[in-house]
Amino acid sequence: MLNIQIDNPELEKSIQQAYGDDVHSLANAFGEFIKQQEIKQDISISIKQLDAGEGLPLNEVMKEVRRKYE
Repeated sequence: MLNIQIDNPELEKSIQQAYGDDVHSLANAFGEFIKQQEIKQDISISIKQLDAGEGLPLNEVMKEVRRKYE
């Protein structure tokens, strides 16, 4: 289990308003946020690789994406 301390009163108030005492929904929303951040990071890395001429054939890319996010 991971515990996170929030030292930002504005953020804490916003979270409290959105989720109240529903820890399960808050944990799910946080999990989705983390997944989105990972996807954004993967896309950023891919763009840098393409810019550097390190592109892969589309069929290889699609297989890797499916495997990673299914």
